[in-house]
Amino acid sequence: MTAKLDFIIGRSGTGKTHTCLNSMQQIMTKEPLGKALILLLPEHMTYKAERELAKSMPQGQGFFRGYVFGFRRFARQILLETGGLNVPRINDVGRQLLLRKILVRHQQAKDLTVFARALKKRGFTQILSDTIKELKSYELTPAVLKAAAERLNSSSRLAGKMNELAVLTDEFSQAMAGKNNDAEDMMQLLAAKIPEAELVRGAEVWLDGFIFFNPQEMRVLAAILMTAAKVHITLPMAGIKAGQTINLALPENQQETGIFSRSYRTMQNVCQLMNRITGNSSKWYPVMLLSANKRNQQESSLKYLEESLFSVNVTPSKNASQLHIVETANRRLEVETAAADILRLAREKKVRYRDIGVLIRDGEAYDDIVRLVFTEYGIPFFLDGKRQAIHHPLAELMRSAIEVVTHGWRYETVFRCLRTGFFPLVREDVDKLENYVLEFGIRGRKRWLQTEAWHWHQRYSLADEDEVSSDTEEKLKLIDGLRRQVISALAVFDEAMRKAENVQAMVMALYDFMLQIEVPLHLTEWTKEAEASGRLADASEHRQLWQNVIDLLDQLVEISGSEKISLSDFEAVLSDGLDALQIAMIPPGLDYVTVASFDQNSIANLRAIYVLGVNAGIMPKRISEQGLFTDADRLHIEEALQELDSDGKQYAAISHGSMERSFGEKFLLYRGFNEAKEYLWLSYALADNEGNGLEPSSYIKRLREIFPEVKFTSIPLEILGRQDDLQLAAARPALSGLVNALRSEKEQGKLEPFWHDVYNWLLNEASLKQPLRLAIAGLFAKANDEMLPKELAKAIYLRGKSLKGSVTQFEKFAQCPFAHFANFGLKLQERREYKFRNMDLGQLLHAVMKEYGELVKRDYAGLWSNIPREKQAVICHELVEKLAPRLQSEILLSRANYNHLKQRIERTALQSIKHLTAWAAISKFQPAYFEEAFGNSSDKVHLKPLPLADNCELSFRGQIDRLDVHAESPYYLIVDYKTGNAAINLFEVYYGLKLQLLVYLLVAKELLSEQGEKRLPAGMLYAFLQNPLIKTEKKLNADELQEKIDKELSMPGWVVADKKIIDDIAAGGTFIKVKFKKGSDDLTVNSQQYVKTPAEFELLLEYVACILQDVGNEILAGKISASPYRLKSANKNACTYCNFADVCGFDPDIPGYEYRDIDKDKMDEIAIEAAMADKTGFTDKLNEEP
Repeated sequence: MTAKLDFIIGRSGTGKTHTCLNSMQQIMTKEPLGKALILLLPEHMTYKAERELAKSMPQGQGFFRGYVFGFRRFARQILLETGGLNVPRINDVGRQLLLRKILVRHQQAKDLTVFARALKKRGFTQILSDTIKELKSYELTPAVLKAAAERLNSSSRLAGKMNELAVLTDEFSQAMAGKNNDAEDMMQLLAAKIPEAELVRGAEVWLDGFIFFNPQEMRVLAAILMTAAKVHITLPMAGIKAGQTINLALPENQQETGIFSRSYRTMQNVCQLMNRITGNSSKWYPVMLLSANKRNQQESSLKYLEESLFSVNVTPSKNASQLHIVETANRRLEVETAAADILRLAREKKVRYRDIGVLIRDGEAYDDIVRLVFTEYGIPFFLDGKRQAIHHPLAELMRSAIEVVTHGWRYETVFRCLRTGFFPLVREDVDKLENYVLEFGIRGRKRWLQTEAWHWHQRYSLADEDEVSSDTEEKLKLIDGLRRQVISALAVFDEAMRKAENVQAMVMALYDFMLQIEVPLHLTEWTKEAEASGRLADASEHRQLWQNVIDLLDQLVEISGSEKISLSDFEAVLSDGLDALQIAMIPPGLDYVTVASFDQNSIANLRAIYVLGVNAGIMPKRISEQGLFTDADRLHIEEALQELDSDGKQYAAISHGSMERSFGEKFLLYRGFNEAKEYLWLSYALADNEGNGLEPSSYIKRLREIFPEVKFTSIPLEILGRQDDLQLAAARPALSGLVNALRSEKEQGKLEPFWHDVYNWLLNEASLKQPLRLAIAGLFAKANDEMLPKELAKAIYLRGKSLKGSVTQFEKFAQCPFAHFANFGLKLQERREYKFRNMDLGQLLHAVMKEYGELVKRDYAGLWSNIPREKQAVICHELVEKLAPRLQSEILLSRANYNHLKQRIERTALQSIKHLTAWAAISKFQPAYFEEAFGNSSDKVHLKPLPLADNCELSFRGQIDRLDVHAESPYYLIVDYKTGNAAINLFEVYYGLKLQLLVYLLVAKELLSEQGEKRLPAGMLYAFLQNPLIKTEKKLNADELQEKIDKELSMPGWVVADKKIIDDIAAGGTFIKVKFKKGSDDLTVNSQQYVKTPAEFELLLEYVACILQDVGNEILAGKISASPYRLKSANKNACTYCNFADVCGFDPDIPGYEYRDIDKDKMDEIAIEAAMADKTGFTDKLNEEP
């Protein structure tokens, strides 16, 4: 039997699908029983067509004869009848798993040349899978590929590519033989089984919605033509009826760039196929031309749009009532404006959401924005298509859990796994555990799985004794408990994966792991939460994914269950499988806006269509080459295939790739632009999400030429000047619009009157009062009078009646009260990471200096110069080796490159020891105390607290690096080690910015007094622990080099104005900044800033106590204002290196916020001293100074 063939053609909107459905309805109404009536459609059109057919049937009458299929469902139905479904079918996920298995084998064998590098790239399996699909659908077998490759230059890369592809395709086919069946194999089997199918024999078949059939589909069509009674094929095409004939020889049909070119060629190919079946040499078959546009009214602008947009020599139309072109500043604003207009249609025109469609050409740019904006505007919508599952927490759990095993429990993979939400730890616990792991550099399987408790903690000293406080012990117990909760499941999984002998065992280990952490239960709970909050798409995703994952694991076992495979190869195979998982989206109800792409356009005959993103490069889309073959490759392959036709056998040509897609692009746009029945919105943005400029599509210009009076709206970024009411379509956007309008009013003094009504309306909406208040507060921000209640401040800072803190803490308050509050009140801290920091360098060098000094004191009578020069290096090396492991959980031993750093530190320490030894050799001051702590009950010195208001008191704590005493005179000297730059001036002391050395001086005086020594301050110096880099233009000898080093290390600070004492500190001023004029007791001009009289020292000690009292009282008064100091002359302020700049909200442009400007140019040292004296009541003593 050979079917009667005819074609149903017509332009868009002429009712081709309706004609098919109407014919089926009439036949079934007249004869409910009989041979099958089959409508074949693209997969995405079947649901809608079946519903339309059901609606068209008389009430109470079903359609026993009628079938609506896509090719896949049609194949399943036929094979179910004829017995071809006994072989299990492999899906896209299974196909990629099988291909990855094949690729892994070749990767191990290293027998591929062209694809050798591509094998390692993520996504190559997907590309290869798509290519094999294409080859199968074009019936290009491995043998044909190899034969075509022989026709090419054998040494060419393309020939090599085709030969390797032939090998991979052949191996894929062999692996599939007798086991699995993919969609392309089913199509091949379908073509063979149709003649046996009772369903098709004598049936009447309609094929609708296709403009092209690939060779495999043509083979199926041939089988239908040889089995069915009648076959009707609809094609979008232009035609002109002339008497009894229909003229199809029109430019839009025959020209390669015509919008109906592909349909016309398809008709030719089908006719040729039918002629081969019937034995006719050349025959055209009956054509039914549908010429009347049933979608649009006769004189409507949309009808004229369909006729003219892609035509030439068009007369402009004055009727553009159904069109609206919108230009917006950016894509977000474009989608918001479209959403507002959709709400307008629904409210004012009573258009149901289900009668509205949105078409997008660039889903990557628009899908997420549409999802966010439509949700915000309260518009129910369905994003037609499938969603990638790759970013779902379950996919991330599986991927990261495998990586934990294969990558040795790396920090990143462990916490990616923990943050999926399936573990018993709450988010706060995960944060605590992560902070601990980062701080102590915990890496690797051994550390995570150790049976001993984690014991690492922050060391404040590198001394031998390291007492752990009770608070630290509690924290360590908590952290170790969290760690054990994590590894209870992961450790079992790790062991099972390592013991697994084949893929099935690995899959079982993964499955058991997911059950152990109750993945199905979590997904069920998430589904319920999503449904309760109206997030139906998310609920559907959670519901589907578990079954999809089980199917993936089943296919893994089916394909490779008994095979041995390495962990890394299993990871690669599983990763490809997860990449291929997709979630089918389910509509949220019966009334929703459909959002679809032009490629998978299921929208038809809706009242209103919104086309977004009508920009250059998007409409028409800039087509790029895809897959393994370039367009040039495809042309060469086509030529080779044509050469193979020498024996008269017809070989299928290969797809022309991007060239073919480019020609099809115009038809996609033609069909999309003409789906609306009443209203068409076309919009474009002038900038993308990053602010890059965009141009409108050429179709916008074309439309405005055809419809000169078309409604055009331009939506600027600024609210000011907008007169449209779209910005008031929904509550949240109206609130945003109000804020923008108020900002414009604030800047330009203009505000449209209706915004007052908007404000009043928002005030009466209970759910919007708080957002409105926050928005207004942010817009009219000003600095608050930031004071804590006294009671609260005392509760935060006091321990009993005592305010305790380090000198640095009180200096921080002087710099900025808010920074002090954030640091010491709220106790905010930067996340500590396991890396070597400058403070680690300082801590290690300080410890070396302390140990060295105590060794000198113990074994060398306290005289640094007594240690032989050659032994200095040995001692220094031993000290660094001893102390380095104690530093930050052995950080200097954690990496190979840190060994070089340790050597540099050792050289720095040795250089510092040499320098300090040379100084000790000429100085009459010798070290007496090293790292002497104060402020604790166990310390040698017991300081009297400073009295504060309300019977409170202030005590400070800290540690003096070094205290030297004169061997003969009653003087002492403070030495503070610094690894960086340091200096002190009276100006910074006056404002409380630098108090440390003076506090040390004060403490040292009390310490010596308690030891029975009455001594006076000789000075306070910064000693640099550095190995300076010397720049010079000439070669230096050893003495010259040492002289320059000593100059770089010269110690700044203040010393007493007594030449004898200065000489006793450093004879000749070699090691300190103080120098005398040659042959004179007078200081050089530059040296005067480093000298203070005894009375001045006494004043400074009085003042430092006084300013600490002021600071203490202000802290307890609750001052927490963000008022950082600024030193204009030095371009320096407290915000520059502040860790809390993102928290405080300080902005000099906001009223009430301002720097505390301090400038030393306004006060010289005499004026500062006078001010200090006035504050302390020290004026008389200062005046008595000779």
